[in-house]
Amino acid sequence: MPEMVRACPGCLSYPLAMTELLQRADAPVRSLFARIAGPAARAMPDLASIGGALADLATDVDYLGSWVAKLGGKSGAVSIHAPERGPRLLLVHRSEGEMGAIHDHATWVAISAISGIETHRRYRLVGDGLAARPEVVEERGLRSAEVATLLPPDDIHDHGHLAGHGSPAYVLIMTGDDQKLFSRNEWDSVTGRHRILEPGDGGRFLASEPMPGA
Repeated sequence: MPEMVRACPGCLSYPLAMTELLQRADAPVRSLFARIAGPAARAMPDLASIGGALADLATDVDYLGSWVAKLGGKSGAVSIHAPERGPRLLLVHRSEGEMGAIHDHATWVAISAISGIETHRRYRLVGDGLAARPEVVEERGLRSAEVATLLPPDDIHDHGHLAGHGSPAYVLIMTGDDQKLFSRNEWDSVTGRHRILEPGDGGRFLASEPMPGA
């Protein structure tokens, strides 16, 4: 079994210039990225400010309604703003009883619910080396405009919908860079089995999907 990757290449800061891609974005998205430009460019990203800006956008249900409609009631993700490098924004939905796999991002991340309840669990590794297993240290039910933020190396988490815990959420997720550029980690929630996600591998969207190589 390979050693776990714990580097944080995606914690590099990126000045947020008004690129052509961002100029073409909708006004609420341009406003969000203007607000996070300073906080995201710091050597240590100001996640409280980034999370607050994301939460404000999450309350704009009139604007976000068209994005939610693209997913309908299906599980999936839609890119709202995805530059080649630097912060990007997604809309994500998991249906009734569907949780994502336990994973890390190798970059900072902020999550805010638009509607419903998104269960967010943060983990720590218990044990040494290859015997280390993820253990829940915090569990929250994120409601509208509530935020969770994570910074590597303390960014092992999963999120989605727990059956019987309100309605499945639609959430905004902002990451500091394209996580698929980096080597990351993923775990099986039942067995604790670990695998490295090589660059280009987005990992399992649902914890119920078979873990490759199992």
